[in-house]
Amino acid sequence: MNIAKLINSSVRVSSPPPGSVNVRVGKKVMGPGGNWVPCATKVEGGVYYSSLFEVGPGRRQVCAADLCLPCADEALSRAIELASCAAA
Repeated sequence: MNIAKLINSSVRVSSPPPGSVNVRVGKKVMGPGGNWVPCATKVEGGVYYSSLFEVGPGRRQVCAADLCLPCADEALSRAIELASCAAA
């Protein structure tokens, strides 16, 4: 399953940058598109990205790098929306 196809094509998805840290983790969002955990990822410069990781063996975290946010709570809120889209 390709997360880039599940999320609006205007969202650029990539691996989290080196040195980034997950600072907020939301509840798992489950659906026919998989089980996704939203999180806020702090990156260099003190900004945050919305990230997701799919639950399961061999899965990895992806980061919506199209928008830097100033607050972890905003990034987590957006990640929850993205997880809902991915799980749908």
